[in-house]
Amino acid sequence: MSVRLLEENTDIRDYYQNICHYIIEDEAQDSSGVQQRLINLLSGKYNNLIRCGDINQAITTTFTNADVQGFRKFIETSRQVLMNCSQRCTKDVWQLANALLTDAEQQAETKDAFYHILMQPVEGKNPISENAVQTKIFETPTEEQNFILKEIKQYLKKKPKATVGILVRNNRQVIEWTNYINNSGLKSITRSECLEQKSIFRVIFAVLKAILSPFDNYTVMECYKTLSEVGFYKLKFASQISQYEAPFISINPDTLEDTSLTQFQWDLNYWLSFPYYTADEMAIKIGLYYFNGEIEKSNIYLIATLIKRLSFETNNLAGIIEHLGELAKRNSLSGFKFFSEEDESDKQILEGKVQIMTLHKSKGDEFDLVFLPEMTERNLTINFSKLKYKISDFMEQLKSLNPDYKIKSEFELKQELVAENLRLLYVAITRAKRQLFITTSNKVKAFGKLKSEEPNKIFDII
Repeated sequence: MSVRLLEENTDIRDYYQNICHYIIEDEAQDSSGVQQRLINLLSGKYNNLIRCGDINQAITTTFTNADVQGFRKFIETSRQVLMNCSQRCTKDVWQLANALLTDAEQQAETKDAFYHILMQPVEGKNPISENAVQTKIFETPTEEQNFILKEIKQYLKKKPKATVGILVRNNRQVIEWTNYINNSGLKSITRSECLEQKSIFRVIFAVLKAILSPFDNYTVMECYKTLSEVGFYKLKFASQISQYEAPFISINPDTLEDTSLTQFQWDLNYWLSFPYYTADEMAIKIGLYYFNGEIEKSNIYLIATLIKRLSFETNNLAGIIEHLGELAKRNSLSGFKFFSEEDESDKQILEGKVQIMTLHKSKGDEFDLVFLPEMTERNLTINFSKLKYKISDFMEQLKSLNPDYKIKSEFELKQELVAENLRLLYVAITRAKRQLFITTSNKVKAFGKLKSEEPNKIFDII
């Protein structure tokens, strides 16, 4: 609509073109076709347009529908200022990034995946690290997990303030690795938008379930366990709750084993004293009782809004909880996004913690130590001959609604997908500053069983 407004109204276009003497666009590789039309219209009078971006980090399946070819055309027709130096990565890492690019150029099907620009170091600025890139292929996923955990602990023992990233292909893996890392005693930060992975949601959800079934000791025990995992009570007393014959809520507090259990029982009785509150009001009450940070408060009200939306369908607490439980399992919710848990202005909060996220979400980040686990061809195909293409490509179907759009052949769509995967891997590799581990296992879990899986082509390139 913005583009149409400028295209169809000369006076409005003139007004904004007179304002925009100079336009600088950052992260230009993520611009969609319509965004590029917009900046071309705005810069149309003075033609002072600078577009800064790394074409080899263009990811078209997230952010916007990035128009890679449009940015390439701009590069080829503009006065180029080459910025091919980076001081982020140690030598082995930037050499691997370059090797991925040159290998792709040598294959007919992937020769256009990258723009030919090789990364160079900045003299005297890049970190120095011996044997910075390491690969391991294990027999089972358990061996792979144990190896990564051991490496992280050893690294943090030497450098407690180091930043660590585990970068995976999808949100399901984020959940699995987060659970594994948390259960190992390390602290993790996740960028997943999965409700189940957010501490604030887990606390509110657990207390709501306890309010619904206060005389069920198992439900109450699970609530205590969740809140203790977040840090509000002592975890070791959770099993004690399920051992009482009478409902825990009715036990004489003087007979309880620890003050942690007494406090929890008091809290539970407190929540039960608001029967006139709606579910969303109760969510706010619970959230503000346990959390007081500004970002945390914002997320509490966000969760309450989601619960209120569900209450339009059912005013029954049991129905709301059931629906919330279903939503909690989803990788993400349309129109629902948590405010960032870490304060980007204070990087100290990231030190010594394991950040777990998808390859897509890692874009723009950097870590001292990076792990790319489960690197199989199935998870991220960069070998054109191994790609199994799903014909139901959503974006292609969407584009085909335009009668002027030339529908791509299956070969062209496969080319696009492999090129996207190559650039995604390039992004992941270049997140590592000092150390990069690329791992996989010959066997993977599928429907509770182990089955053979082919390692990613990156192992051959290395």
